[in-house]
Amino acid sequence: MASVRCGELGYWNFFAPVLNYSGVEAYVDSIQRYVSDGWLRFPSELYYPVRLKPCGENTLSNLREQGVNHIELRMFDLNPLVPCGVDERDVIFAQLFLVWLASTPPRPFSDSAQVQAIQNFKNAAHYDLKTVNILLPNGEVNSVADAALDVIGEMETFYGDFPEGIREILHFQKEKFVEQENRYSWKVREQFGNGFVKKGLALAKQRQSEAII
Repeated sequence: MASVRCGELGYWNFFAPVLNYSGVEAYVDSIQRYVSDGWLRFPSELYYPVRLKPCGENTLSNLREQGVNHIELRMFDLNPLVPCGVDERDVIFAQLFLVWLASTPPRPFSDSAQVQAIQNFKNAAHYDLKTVNILLPNGEVNSVADAALDVIGEMETFYGDFPEGIREILHFQKEKFVEQENRYSWKVREQFGNGFVKKGLALAKQRQSEAII
């Protein structure tokens, strides 16, 4: 696994939630239904990779009354290879990805497609993305790596006239799927594979010292 937390062994609901994305009211109602029927004790127990959040206290009433304030992305693991735990280029890429998605025409998201999307997400948490497949919305089966490269290729076209720094960030992400040596999971395995506890504690102490200084 490249990410145990995001894979089959991660923290998921025991069922595959199916939500209504036709509007905020419908989205809230679909979550409330699972709570009312006893599938969830609290709305916060919806362990989806992407969740819509309101401003202030995270409650369904706030979400219903105030609308969506931000989108929570729950698929990021801490990156021990950088001092702050996340590479700035990954954060910017997430923003670019969401803007690109917002620019594409709305697509139907059927119940079966939602269930398959969760399975695709779990498949994408595997270590070798060139041999692990996902099922695309058009019915085609493709490797995670090739599917990701297709998406980034579309983003490169979309952002073709943007500053060079944007294209460099897209290239940085693209290279993770071209060569596995560029992925964080590969680097962590190479550096910490033997004696990861001892080496991990040493790195943690180093990061702590750097933060204090």
